[in-house]
Amino acid sequence: MDPGELRGVLINGVETTVYFVVFVLSFSRLMHVSVSDKPIDTERFIQMHDAAFRYFGGVTAECVYDQTKLVVIEELYRELTVNARFNEYATHAGFRIHACEGYDPESKGKVEAGVKYVKNNALYGEVFADWAELESYLADWLDNTANQRVHATTGNVPQVYYDQHERAQMKPYLSPAMVQADEALMTRKVDKTGLISYQSNKYSVPMAYQQATVGIRVEGNT
Repeated sequence: MDPGELRGVLINGVETTVYFVVFVLSFSRLMHVSVSDKPIDTERFIQMHDAAFRYFGGVTAECVYDQTKLVVIEELYRELTVNARFNEYATHAGFRIHACEGYDPESKGKVEAGVKYVKNNALYGEVFADWAELESYLADWLDNTANQRVHATTGNVPQVYYDQHERAQMKPYLSPAMVQADEALMTRKVDKTGLISYQSNKYSVPMAYQQATVGIRVEGNT
């Protein structure tokens, strides 16, 4: 994982700084990007992880970070003081935190390249009517450009490589209750067949959520 920012992105005619975090799976190089219109704090950082793991369809055994204060408060002779709130999330989500040594960008080069790729390929020179259009554009860019290209290092298409070799190695992920909930979010209990009930209709959810409580949100007729 690595945070980045790009200034001067035109959104509704206003030059805006877009803050983002790039998530890259080390084997397949499948990528996810979450964006924010404000500097990223711990709660937003946790929400971004939640979105990435739901996009990937699972959680990794370990996540690698640089010396961002969102994860590491202090390092002294490789003894790390970790952000307690984020460490709580990692524990509930089920992944280990690995922090790179300070001033050692080579240990996280895969993601460093991902930040440049987002800046130079996804966002550079683009104009958006509003924030929703930016998020929709990035979702399409991930699905149809970033994760469908032939990766220069692996020589494989990330999405295809992930589906063939990596998806089965991911651990099931359920959003921990500590992830800040949307005030408009309703909850339903998933039955043992993977269905929820809403307004007398049945809807299926991924079987990983079997007999769990999930959130639902109504957007238009969806």
